[in-house]
Amino acid sequence: MRFAHPELLLIAPVTLALFLIVNRVGTRRGRAALTTFAGDATRAWVASSSVTWRKRLDRALVFFATICLSLALARPLLYRTDEHSELRGVPYLVALDLSRSMLTADVRPNRWFSATNALARFLESASSDRVGLVTFSGVAYLNAPLSFDPRAVLSILRYTSPLSIDMDGETAGSDLGSAIERAGRYFVSNAIQPRVVILVTDGEDSGTQLLEIGRRWARQGVKVCAIGVGTRAGAKVPRINYSTPALNSSGQEVISRLNEANLKRITALTGGRYYPLGNQGEGFTQLREEFLKPLQETASRLDLKNYTEGFQIPLSLAVLAFLLRFCLGAGRSVQTKSLPSIRLLPPLKP
Repeated sequence: MRFAHPELLLIAPVTLALFLIVNRVGTRRGRAALTTFAGDATRAWVASSSVTWRKRLDRALVFFATICLSLALARPLLYRTDEHSELRGVPYLVALDLSRSMLTADVRPNRWFSATNALARFLESASSDRVGLVTFSGVAYLNAPLSFDPRAVLSILRYTSPLSIDMDGETAGSDLGSAIERAGRYFVSNAIQPRVVILVTDGEDSGTQLLEIGRRWARQGVKVCAIGVGTRAGAKVPRINYSTPALNSSGQEVISRLNEANLKRITALTGGRYYPLGNQGEGFTQLREEFLKPLQETASRLDLKNYTEGFQIPLSLAVLAFLLRFCLGAGRSVQTKSLPSIRLLPPLKP
């Protein structure tokens, strides 16, 4: 439950305080006037003839009605948990690793095809999400801005591959920090909330400022989740033509391994989650169930379309309290008292 005008809730304590002050002052003035008219309060005929418990119940009903009226004025809104509730999709950018290590065949047929096939199934189930795509190796690029149409992202995904970019020079290796930086700038410049980046990568990082970048964007509300692709044992990284393994600057074959430590550090730092891809893409399923759905529920609770007016409940209770007060008639009810008998004196002699 939430209130459309929560500031009006202050009416209740202010009104009750005024009521207590007026009631106390009125009671004192009434007693003073009664004493002046009828004499000392210790005399039997001076005591009030009203029923005490009725007066107390009358005040309690006034208190209760005042609170209910202030609640009604604040317009309580009740969240609908039925099928009419509109679950808003979560905006997130998928940051897909295009580095050469994604061609490694430590999973079948290789990391790239295993990751993109699972990602395609994940996007097909994104019914109400706003999805965008960032691809990165040494440099990150925004390939698709956020859209309610995941098919647009899927169409771009079909024409994207590590084979389609130049792996030499500045684009060699993968810079995870550049992907987070590009996604963070997009979220902030478009004032989008919440801000979720899903890294799909083997976790190998050629950059040197990953944690610093993650810490900076975490302060802006960016949460980084990661899907780890590959195995800890790893395998040789092939050349682009797949004929021979890739060689490093020392002429040795390059072995690529899943770096889970990198991914766990950056996700923990930004408040996200890490999941291994799995043989059937189970990582994406876990990501949706454990991370995205709670965010979706939170976004739904912020949407006024999912609430119904609830002011009728406190208003009805206030009316009921006033009706009970009228029926109670605390001001009309009196209790009979037996006064001391008056002794008859003999008549005075003339």
